[in-house]
Amino acid sequence: MKETFNQIYEDMTKRLYVPMVFYIPRRIWNQFDKEKWNDKEYNNLFDKVVLIKPDGSNALLNNEQSSHHIMIKKERLDLNTFKLLEIQGDLDTRQFDFILNKYITQLDFIKRISMWMFENVQKDIESLKQETYLSFQLQQKAIIEHWKYVKENFVGITQINKTTNEIVLNKKDFKSFKEFMNPSGIFPSATQTKSKAREEDLKPQKQKKVKKILVTEEEATDFLLRTVFNMKS
Repeated sequence: MKETFNQIYEDMTKRLYVPMVFYIPRRIWNQFDKEKWNDKEYNNLFDKVVLIKPDGSNALLNNEQSSHHIMIKKERLDLNTFKLLEIQGDLDTRQFDFILNKYITQLDFIKRISMWMFENVQKDIESLKQETYLSFQLQQKAIIEHWKYVKENFVGITQINKTTNEIVLNKKDFKSFKEFMNPSGIFPSATQTKSKAREEDLKPQKQKKVKKILVTEEEATDFLLRTVFNMKS
């Protein structure tokens, strides 16, 4: 096996979130500090659909078409299935279980956030295009199908606790999401935010011309590992 464990894991992780459509729900953040986050200065941060394209570039969707990008999601996830089948025969049980359990932790997160967004995006985003809604639906379907196959065909999946609708976003998750808004992550290109020395001083800049940036595997991996985006409406 020429690839290192890190290479295998990073490639599989990237295919989980690229391509992807997502948004940050304002009403969730208002639960923590309504007076602060409801300020109009944050209008470009919340309830805006962001598209991560197959090449890793990302930007606010701005009513552009997205479903043709998300249609390849199943193909990307199938590559992860093939890779799991391949390394299952190449690695000993302990090595394979290590990679599998790290992978399904992130797969579980992606599954839950995609399901939540599909169920809530229409009430959180005004004048949502039907084509954009279809993208959320396609994304959810591809991820759920992938989850079911992994669950049925690989051991180790039972280590993920059953998710219920009673789990909510906690302050630790909130802090992780805020850290992801910093200039090293996705959100600068999508929301034009800036980071100050103290966390409570985080303020978005006025909207400028959107620039596409590449989301590194390291940044996204770190974010997904630290963040559990469980909510209830």
